[in-house]
Amino acid sequence: EGVNALAQALAEGAEGEVLRECIARPGLTRRGLIKRLKDLLEEPEADKALDGLLRKTWVYREQKQLGGPKSMARVLRLKGSKEERLALIKAPGKRQKAVLNHLEQAQGDVDFSEIVAEQGPYARTAIRTLLEKGVIQEDQREIRDAVSTGELPASSTPPKLTDAQEAAVDSILGPPQAWLLHGVTGAGKTEVYLHAASKTLKNGQDVLVLVPEIGLTPLLTGRFRARFGDSVAVLHSGLTGAQRLREWRRIRAGEARVTVGARSALFAPFKNLGLLVVDEEHDDSYKQDEGVRYNARDMAVLAGKLMECPVVLGSATPSIESYRNAKVGRYGLLELLERPTPKPVPAIEQVDMNLIERVDGKKPLLSPQVEQALRQCFEKGGKAIVLYNRRGFATFVQCEDCGAAYRCPSCQVALVLHQKQRTLSCHYCGFHRHHEPQCSQCGGCVVEMGKGTEQVEQVLSDRFPDIPIARMDADTTAARGAHHRILESFRKGESRLLVGTQIVAKGHDFPDVLLAVVVGADHVLMMPDFRSSERCFSLLTQLAGRAGRGDMAGRVLVQTHHPNHFALEKLGDYRSFYAQEVHEREMLSHPPFGRLCLVRLEGVHRGVVQQAAFDLSKKLRAQIDHKAIQVLGPAPAALPKLLGRWRIQLVLRGM
Repeated sequence: EGVNALAQALAEGAEGEVLRECIARPGLTRRGLIKRLKDLLEEPEADKALDGLLRKTWVYREQKQLGGPKSMARVLRLKGSKEERLALIKAPGKRQKAVLNHLEQAQGDVDFSEIVAEQGPYARTAIRTLLEKGVIQEDQREIRDAVSTGELPASSTPPKLTDAQEAAVDSILGPPQAWLLHGVTGAGKTEVYLHAASKTLKNGQDVLVLVPEIGLTPLLTGRFRARFGDSVAVLHSGLTGAQRLREWRRIRAGEARVTVGARSALFAPFKNLGLLVVDEEHDDSYKQDEGVRYNARDMAVLAGKLMECPVVLGSATPSIESYRNAKVGRYGLLELLERPTPKPVPAIEQVDMNLIERVDGKKPLLSPQVEQALRQCFEKGGKAIVLYNRRGFATFVQCEDCGAAYRCPSCQVALVLHQKQRTLSCHYCGFHRHHEPQCSQCGGCVVEMGKGTEQVEQVLSDRFPDIPIARMDADTTAARGAHHRILESFRKGESRLLVGTQIVAKGHDFPDVLLAVVVGADHVLMMPDFRSSERCFSLLTQLAGRAGRGDMAGRVLVQTHHPNHFALEKLGDYRSFYAQEVHEREMLSHPPFGRLCLVRLEGVHRGVVQQAAFDLSKKLRAQIDHKAIQVLGPAPAALPKLLGRWRIQLVLRGM
C-alpha cells in the first residue's frame, strides 16, 4: 500500500520523506530510520510522520529480538592431578568418565559445546556434577574461530615463477614504497602476491589483500587458503555480523596473518602490517560514496607510507592516474607483459552491428558471428562467458497505443522490467510495482524495449537449449553465498555458459573458458563521464582475459555500433590507449592534470535547490582565484531527481 501511495503522490512533506526511506532501505530500526533522515527532518517530525504512516498501514512494523553476535564461549579444563581428581570422585559414572577422557586427551581447554555435540545432551548433567565436585573447572574464551565462506579450491603447490615474476617479488620486498604491478590478464599477478606474502610472513609480518568485489573473494581466498591454511581471514559485507566479529578478533589476536577483503578491511586491527596489496586497483568499487567518503586504493598508499610497508597496486588495465604516477616516479613500475601459460592473451574481434541485417524489423540481440562462435566453442567441449552490463529483462516499458510509460515517482527514471518476478523496479530507490501486459491508462498493449541480462539469458537458452546456463548479476547474487555457488557450479561444469554484468569479467580463472562475448559495449562507452572510455577499455580487456587460460586458444568477440572509437580500436594495447587518453585529458585539464571537485545540492523543492545552487556559484566566483580554479554550473545532475529529491550540481576544476 505504501508503494502505491508513493506512486500516486499521496504522501507529501515529512511523510513522503519517511516513506521513500522505508521503500529504499527496508528493515531499518526506528532509531536507524530517524538517524538517516536527520539532515532533512527534526527527530520529533520524523517520529510523528512514521507513526502516521503506521496508522495508515502504508508501512508495517516487525518486532525482532536483537541479540547481537555471540562473543564468548564456555570452555572446560581439568583441575589438579589425576590422583587429586580420583580423591574427589572415587566412582565416576559412565558419562562422567567419557567427559574426563575427552578432557585428558585434549590436554587443554575444550569447548562445552564440542563435548555436548560429541557425547549428546546427557553430557550436560555429567559436566554439572563434575563442576560441583571441583574435578573440572569452567572458564570463558573469546570466540574467534576461522570463518569458512565457501572458496573455490586451488592447488597448494606453488608453481615455478618466471624471471619477470621473480624480479617483481624481489622489487616489492625491497625498500618499502608503492608499486604499480601492470600485467596482462593471466600473467600471474596473483602468484606474485602469494610469493611476496609468503616471504613477508616468514619475516613475522602480516599481509592485507584488498579486492574490489565480494564476487572475487571465493577465488582469491581459495588460493591464499591453499597456501596458508587457517591463518587467512576474510572480511566483507557478505559475512554475518558474528562472522565479521570473529575474523576481526582473529586479526587483532595475531591468529590470522593474511587478510583478504573488500575496502573496509583496510581498517582491520593489524599489529605489524608488512605487505598491502590492492588487486584490480582501477576498479571504481574501491570508492566509498556514503558516510565517510574515501577511495581505498589511495588510502592504502597512505597507510603504506605511515606503516612503512610496501604497497602493490595490481591491474591489467591500471587507472590513468596510477599509471601516470608510475611514469613520473611517484610509484615504482613493474610489468608482466606475457602469460606463463602456452597460449597468449586472445586477440579481440569486433562485430560491427551496423552491418548486421535486421530480422523482423529490428537488429538481432546476437549477431550470426557470435552464434557461430558459441556453437563452435560448445562443440569443442569448452565454456563461454557472455557479458552485458545491465540487469533485468527490459530497460523501458511503454504503451504502444497512448504512449504512457512506467517511471519511478521518486526518481523520474524508467522502471526496469524483471520478467521472472513480473515486476517493474527502480534500481536506485527500490520502488517496484507489478507488471501487467495491458496499459493501466488505456488498456492497450505495452511493448518492452531495451535489454538486460535476463533477456540475454533467455535468448541464449532458446538458441542453445542443451547447454546449461548460469546468470550472475545483482539479482541472482543477492542471497548470502550466491557468488560462490554460481562460480562453483561453473567450475564443475554444471553450467557451461555464464551470463552476467561486469562481475563476470573480473579476476575469474577457469582454464576451460574458450570464448568471451560482449553483447553490447556502447552503453558503457557513451556514459556522460570523462572516464567512460577508460571504463569501457578496462571492462572489455578484463573480460578478454577470462578466455584461453588453459591449453586451448581463446577467442573474444565484441558487438558494437562504434567500431572506430579509439577505446575499441586499441583493445589489447594498453600503452597506446593510455597515450591517446592522456593527451585528451591534458587538453581538458581533467585528472591527472587537474583536480575536480563535485558540489551537489539536494532538496525536495526544485526551485529552492536551484536558487541555492545559483547563490553558491555566485559566492564562489566572487571569492576564488579565476586563474587557478574554474567554477562550472550550476546544472542538473545526470540523474536530476533521486529518492524524491532534486539534485543540482557545481563542478570546481583546479587548473
